[in-house]
Amino acid sequence: MTLEIGTVFRWDNFPLPRYGDETKARWFIYLGETGPFSQIAIIYLGTTTTQTSHFQSGGTRSGHSHFRFEARQFPPFEEDCILDFDDPPYPIEKERFLNKQSDISVKGKLREDIMRMIYKKFLEADSCSKMVMLDIHDSFNKADITALKKPK
Repeated sequence: MTLEIGTVFRWDNFPLPRYGDETKARWFIYLGETGPFSQIAIIYLGTTTTQTSHFQSGGTRSGHSHFRFEARQFPPFEEDCILDFDDPPYPIEKERFLNKQSDISVKGKLREDIMRMIYKKFLEADSCSKMVMLDIHDSFNKADITALKKPK
């Protein structure tokens, strides 16, 4: 499976829940991967949540920097989802990802302007380490999404 920056996919039976231990389907946005010289290839996935009420006034994540993907405006998503920039991307071993392809369904790709906004918001949120942001920056550049602010 070849992924491009901005690919949106659904991963059924996602094996690495961040909260609790429930294995469920998750929606992801492919953000990039480590460089060719890393010992273990890692891909970075922005995860979304359909629990939008957490981001409303008084919700547990109401103060988080986020972006709402409404299914009617963003066809790759089949339901409304929120990308929380205060929640760092998932680092997944590329080999593990490739071994789970039967559980992964590519749904589409986000436009370049949306991907630029996502990069900027993750950079501003400071939820990612400098190394992760450099990997993502390099991945965007390789995909001809250039002139982005480099992580400090």
